[in-house]
Amino acid sequence: MLLAENREVYLPAVDDHGVDLIVRTKDCDLTLPDSAARHYEFQEIQVKSLNKGGLFAAFNLLPRPNYWFVFYVRQHNTIWLINSIELAKIGSQNSPSCKNAGKWSVSLATNNGPSPNKTQYIITDFTPLP
Repeated sequence: MLLAENREVYLPAVDDHGVDLIVRTKDCDLTLPDSAARHYEFQEIQVKSLNKGGLFAAFNLLPRPNYWFVFYVRQHNTIWLINSIELAKIGSQNSPSCKNAGKWSVSLATNNGPSPNKTQYIITDFTPLP
């Protein structure tokens, strides 16, 4: 979908830092000098998918403005795009006594369909991505 929107997409050689895709920011002005205040040149994207359900669990999350999560549930053929800062607000972090201490979880759907209180993150294209 990103390529169909003529976006520049790069794939990291390894996924050691939770980044599956790097996408050039749409309105990034590379003609500005490095000393000028400008937006991030790239958006980092982590992709998570499930065949059914909608509980995404035990993932790492280090919130920052240019870090996004794409969640996909095949059963519902639905894609959610959530910035990591927003994800930290709607997700939950496992307690220190838990097996996956410090990892994050978010429920975006059930077997019956997408969660009604998370529909604002559902996308059909990547226009919301900077």
